[in-house]
Amino acid sequence: MADDKKAMLLSRLATAVELELSTIPPYMVAILSMKLSANREVADLIRSVMIEEMLHLALVANVTNAVGGSVRIGPQNIPSYPLKMKFEGHEFADRQFDVNLAPFSRDNIAIFMEIEEPQEPPRARALTEKKIDIPELTIGEFYASIITLLEELDAENPGALFTGDPAWQLHDDYYWSSGGGIIPVSDLASAKAALDIVITQGEGAWPAIRGTKAFNPAAPLKMGHYYRFSEIFYGRHYTVDDDPATPPTGAPLPVDYTAVYPIKINPTSADYANDAELTKLNNAFNARYTMMLRQLEQALSGTPKTLYTAIMNGMHGLTSVAIGIMSTPIKDDAAGRNGCPTFEWLLEPE
Repeated sequence: MADDKKAMLLSRLATAVELELSTIPPYMVAILSMKLSANREVADLIRSVMIEEMLHLALVANVTNAVGGSVRIGPQNIPSYPLKMKFEGHEFADRQFDVNLAPFSRDNIAIFMEIEEPQEPPRARALTEKKIDIPELTIGEFYASIITLLEELDAENPGALFTGDPAWQLHDDYYWSSGGGIIPVSDLASAKAALDIVITQGEGAWPAIRGTKAFNPAAPLKMGHYYRFSEIFYGRHYTVDDDPATPPTGAPLPVDYTAVYPIKINPTSADYANDAELTKLNNAFNARYTMMLRQLEQALSGTPKTLYTAIMNGMHGLTSVAIGIMSTPIKDDAAGRNGCPTFEWLLEPE
């Protein structure tokens, strides 16, 4: 029974890694699809969320490594788009919509709000069964189930769960973030604290219970992800008197949906088969993307110092190539669209 429960825990942590990875490319595409002269404040808000998704990935990795698991990132589990996240064959109840690689638009921001929408406290589930075959599982319930499994396993055999190598733990020396820091995980309390950051900032945040941690107009870049996207969607900032359940009523936030490259949504490499220039650019992007993911896996699986390299060199190295793709019209495209990076894994990076 304990072995089954441990396997269930590791499986859910692996799914959590995929959840955190899945939002980074859409957020990056939305940012880089904006023309450089416009939407700087908006871009900063989206960028702050994207960087915190990297933080969430690191926190989930710390929990995984602390309980003796390992993080794997490769062609078998990186996202492809359009994406609809599933858990054990079922769609999450609050993710029954497609997530796309798409240009910055009000419709796309609405999807980002759905991704990060706060939830009420998740109802408890019995976790002794081998599988959850309940289609209405929410993201909040999913993360709550991980915490419950940690509590149960730790209580059943005190001292036997958190046996991972402490040298694998990431900490703040390897990372920075606008709204939180990395928590090294060594016991149940630190594991719950790490996951609490993930829950509060984004997936499964329930501000009515968690107080002001998810809703803080005095520090916009520390607000929960939903509220940052809500400010963009409504074109206004929150005030301290606003109700987080209603739209913001504060100062206007300038948003220009016209200053955006007309990129193709959810492209694949095959879409550039007759376009030598975009094929070359996209291959260069995917080579860098694959290298970044390889470095990320190394950082999350025993060599934490490479996290800085993966983020600084990897992410920054993608930016100029991505902008080159998005500013280039697709040859003979009847709709007059520009290219978009495909975020595909290259087996042999160039």
